[in-house]
Amino acid sequence: MSHWNLVSLFGESAYLLPCAVFLYLWLYWRGAPGSARHWVMAFLPAALLVLASKLAFLGWGIGSEALDFTGFSGHAMMAASVLPVMLYLAVPAAWTRLGWMAAGAGVCLAFLVGVSRLALHAHSVSEVAGGLAVGLCVSLPFILRRTTPHGPLAMVLAGLALGTALVMPMTATVGASHTLIQQLAMFLSGRDRPFQRGEWAMRAPPHLHAAVHVTIRARLPR
Repeated sequence: MSHWNLVSLFGESAYLLPCAVFLYLWLYWRGAPGSARHWVMAFLPAALLVLASKLAFLGWGIGSEALDFTGFSGHAMMAASVLPVMLYLAVPAAWTRLGWMAAGAGVCLAFLVGVSRLALHAHSVSEVAGGLAVGLCVSLPFILRRTTPHGPLAMVLAGLALGTALVMPMTATVGASHTLIQQLAMFLSGRDRPFQRGEWAMRAPPHLHAAVHVTIRARLPR
């Protein structure tokens, strides 16, 4: 496994979705239902937006050829939404400056995950930038809450569990979410295969381009 593949794992949905659920349950258990609701009402729409953008392209070819956009990067979005929050809450509330530094480290790690997706040719610049923007719209407003409880021990244990999962031979889970999204897109659209990068539903077929070209030339004054 290359170093970019390893970095990319820090945005894998199979690992970070359980972390997102853990954050909600932990906040609720700590007696902070307002923070728990804030988290789920921010994270869930962002995750659904990423899912919808992927389904739109894979099932119907809806995207942007000019921007080379086939859907928001799920790795970038997951990393940018979850990692800064977990690192921030892992620092005691009294250590304000260190907490901000931890959140900044989470943002930097999320950007590194985005770079890994580019290095692996898994996404375009527009897809990674969009995914990071969506994820930061989840994490940064949540971090700015003054009433969110911190849980150093719980977050450190969650981080250790995540780190253990990343180094274990769990290759079967890597990419599983993308496969499921492809299958869902084919089921909803009725296609026998998903759209691939370079295929666009709004692009006219080659014979139509030729016909338009001939028509235009015939109408030009001689």
